[in-house]
Amino acid sequence: MSRDVVLDLASVGATDLPRVGGKAVGLAALLGAGATVPPGFVVTTDAYRYAVGAASSAPQVLAAPVPEDLAEAVRTAYRDLGGGPVAVRSSATAEDLPGATFAGQQDTLLDVEGDEAVLGAVRRCWASLWSERAVDYRERLAIDPASVAMAVVVQRMVPAEAAGVLFTADPVSGRRDRVVVDAARGLGEAVVSGSVTPEHLVVGEDGEVLERRPGGDGGPVLTDAQVAELATTGRAVAAHLGRPQDVEWALDDGRFVLLQTRPMTALPPAPVSLSRIQRTTGPVLLELLPRRPLPLELTAWIRPVMGRHVEGIVAEGAGLHVRFADVLLADDAVVREFVPPAPRPTVRTPARVVRSLVRGLRGRPEAWARDPRLAGYRTAVEALDALDPTELTWEELVAVPRRAAGLVDVMTALRAGHLPAAFVAIGRLRLACVLTGRGGLFADLLLGAPTRTRAANDELAALARGAQEVPGLPELLERADPVTMAEVRALPGADGWGERLRHFLATYGHRETTSLLLLRDPTWGAAPSTVLGLVRALLADRDRPQDAARSGPPALTAAGALGRAAERAAAGVALREDTHFELTRTMPAVRRALLEAGRRLAATGEVDGPDDVWFLTLDELTARGDLRGAVTRRRAAYQELAGSPLIATTTLYPRPPTSAEVLAVGTPAGGGRATGPVRVLAGPAEFGRLRPGEVLVCASTNPGWTPLFQRAAAVVVDHGGMASHAAIVAREYGIPAVMGTGSGTLSLVEGARVVVDGDRGEVRAAPPEHL
Repeated sequence: MSRDVVLDLASVGATDLPRVGGKAVGLAALLGAGATVPPGFVVTTDAYRYAVGAASSAPQVLAAPVPEDLAEAVRTAYRDLGGGPVAVRSSATAEDLPGATFAGQQDTLLDVEGDEAVLGAVRRCWASLWSERAVDYRERLAIDPASVAMAVVVQRMVPAEAAGVLFTADPVSGRRDRVVVDAARGLGEAVVSGSVTPEHLVVGEDGEVLERRPGGDGGPVLTDAQVAELATTGRAVAAHLGRPQDVEWALDDGRFVLLQTRPMTALPPAPVSLSRIQRTTGPVLLELLPRRPLPLELTAWIRPVMGRHVEGIVAEGAGLHVRFADVLLADDAVVREFVPPAPRPTVRTPARVVRSLVRGLRGRPEAWARDPRLAGYRTAVEALDALDPTELTWEELVAVPRRAAGLVDVMTALRAGHLPAAFVAIGRLRLACVLTGRGGLFADLLLGAPTRTRAANDELAALARGAQEVPGLPELLERADPVTMAEVRALPGADGWGERLRHFLATYGHRETTSLLLLRDPTWGAAPSTVLGLVRALLADRDRPQDAARSGPPALTAAGALGRAAERAAAGVALREDTHFELTRTMPAVRRALLEAGRRLAATGEVDGPDDVWFLTLDELTARGDLRGAVTRRRAAYQELAGSPLIATTTLYPRPPTSAEVLAVGTPAGGGRATGPVRVLAGPAEFGRLRPGEVLVCASTNPGWTPLFQRAAAVVVDHGGMASHAAIVAREYGIPAVMGTGSGTLSLVEGARVVVDGDRGEVRAAPPEHL
C-alpha cells in the first residue's frame, strides 16, 4: 500500500484530480481562493482500488474487507483531525466536473463519529459509486465505468445555524451580474435534497437584495448584510476559478464556511439586448437547432453550405450583410452561443431592394419550377447522390461537402431570383384583404397550396390506410420498440405495401428527421423507422378521445380578384416550402461521405471510433494531423456545455404568462381553440407515441413533423414563429398552434388536459368540465 492513500485536504492540488476526485479538488480550490473551509482529509482513489480491487457492484464493495494498514491510516487521520463528528462525502473522479456534476448521485453521511463509524461511512461512499442511480447517470453521459474511481472526503462537521447554496450567476436568465442564494435554518443537506422550501434571494452587483422570497417557515434566514457578504465571497470564488460556481455554504457562529464548489451546469449564455428584427429571426432560426451542432456539422455543412446559402439570399435579395460566424459563436469549432442574426445594410442595399421589387412585380411565384437551373441542379444532385463513398479516394471523399456547397449555390441564385415574386404576391393579398375589410381572412386564404410537404403528408396518410389492410401490420407498428424494414417485408401479404413504402422513401427519403442544419442526424431514407413511426401515428380510429374539443377556421376560398391574389400568394408559400425540400436533396450524400471518413479513420487507428469524426473539422479531415487529440479536446468542451441552452429563454422569449392560470404563452400561429391531453415528444424516434386528439408539445419542428398534425388536436412548440413550417401546416389543417413558448416542454406535463388558444397564443389548464 502507498503511504499516500490519505492526504490532508490543504495539500491537494488541481493535478491530483485522478487521485482525489472532483469534490476534493473543488474544496482545495476554495482554500486557494482564501475561503474558510472545514479542515479534513481525503481517502484517495489508490485506497479505493487497494481495498475493493475489481469490484463493480455495491454489494461486492461492501463485502470487501478493508485491509488493516489502510484502516489504521484512516483512523490516524481521523484522530489527527481531532475526532468528534465529521461529514463523510463521496469524491468520484467524474464528480463535480463541468458537464458532469453527479449531484446527489453518490453518498454523503453527516454527523459520523468514532473510528469504526468513519471506516463504515468510507465504505458506504465507495459502494455508492455502484448505486443504480450513479450507474444510470454515467451511462447517460457515456462515461466508461472502468475510468472512474472513488475518493472520500472527511471533514470536521459544522454545527450550522443556517446553510444553503449560492449560484454566482442566475441559473435561469444566465445573468452574470446576479447572485442567487437559497437559505434555510439548520444543515444545508435539507436545501440540496429539496426536503425544505428555502428562502430565495437574488443579489445585485452592489450587494443589494433585489428579491427576497420567504421559505417554508416564513421568516428571514439571513440579514441583508449577511447576504451581501455571502455574495461577495461567492463572486471571489468564481473569479478565482474563472467560471460561475454552484457553492454550498453554512453559517457557523456568525461566520460563513464553504462546504463545496463546482462549476455551474446548464447555465444559459449571458442575456443580450435584441433588436426587433432579432426577436423575429431568432425563433425561426433557433427552430433549426434542436441541439448544439457538432464541430464537423459546423465546419463542413452549416457555415460553408447552409450558412453561405442564407448569407447569399440576404445579400442578393436586399443587399444586406450577415455572417453565420456571428450567429453561432464557437470556440475551437465548439458552438457556445446562438445570437439571432441582425442583417446590416450596405452600399448595395438600395439598388438590390429596387431590383428585387422589380423582379417581384414582374415575376410569378410558380415560375421557379420551370427555371432551367432547377433541372440542372436536380441532375447534378442525382450524380452526387449516386456516388459510392466506399469507392472514393480520400481526397474525393472530403471534397463531397464542397461539391454540395457548389450545388446549393445554384439554389441560392434560383431562390434569390424568385422569392421576390412570392413576397410581392403575399403582400398584394394582405393589402387586398385590408382594402376590402377582410383582414382577418389573410392567413386562411394562403392555405391549400400543393406543396411537396403536403404531398408527403397525404402519401403518409395513404400508407397508414393501406397498412390497415395488411394482416398483422397494424399490430407490428403498434409495438413499443422501433420496427425495421426487414420485419415489414417478413409479413405475408406486405409486398405491395412495402413496395409503396420504398417508393415513398425514394421520393422523400432525403427529408431531414431533425433539422436541415444537423447533418449527423439521419434522413428519412437512412432511418425508415422514423417514417414507420409516422405511419403508426396516423393509423385510423385508434382510441380517439370522444370528448376532445377542437375548433378552428375552415379552409376558405375567394372569388374574383381576391381569389386570384390568394392563388398567387399561396403559390408564394409553396415556393418557400418546396425550395426547402430541394435544399435537403444534398444532405444524404454529404452525410454518407462523412460517415465513411469516420469509418476509415477508425480502421487506421487515427481515432478511437467512427463517431469521433463529428468532433473534427473539415480542414482536419483534409490535413489529418493529431486527430485523436482534437477529438479528446473538443468532446470534453462539448460535454461541458451539455444541458446548457444556446440562448437564454428569457432573452428570446421575454413574455411571461399573463395570469396564474396560463401554463405557457407564445406567438399565436394557428387560430381556434382545442382541448386535449398533453403529449410531449422529444424527437422523431417518439413519433409513434402520439395518439389522435392529443396536444402535440415539442421543442422544435421541421416539415418531417407535420404529418402528425393530421391527428393532433393542437400544437405547442418551444421555438419558431408564424412563418415556421409548423405554423403554416397547422393553419392548413385548421388546428390551433402556439409557437415560441420558450419552455412549453418543461411547463406542460404529459397527460394533463389543457386548452390551447391559438388566437391568444396561450395554453391553460382545462376547466373541470373537461377533466
